[in-house]
Amino acid sequence: MLPEAEIRIGKGMKAWDKTIYPIIEVSVLRAASCGVQASWIAPLAVLVIEPGEQYVLSLTEEKLSAEMMERLAPALQEVIDKARGIHRIKLL
Repeated sequence: MLPEAEIRIGKGMKAWDKTIYPIIEVSVLRAASCGVQASWIAPLAVLVIEPGEQYVLSLTEEKLSAEMMERLAPALQEVIDKARGIHRIKLL
């Protein structure tokens, strides 16, 4: 039985003129008969947004893979746009 894992962006925290968002991996090990058998959270990185720039800092010794950044890109962009007060209009 392999754990299911999702990468999530947590709630932002203000620090002077910066906003910091934790990026975490949430894993769940499910048992067929009794639901969730175990779960755990691992910190991966932080997204830092400050006036004029934004960047992601790894919290592990590993560099963030291009695959992980591609999967996170839409969610990161949404967080950045919201933090900067940018509202996108969807055209049909």
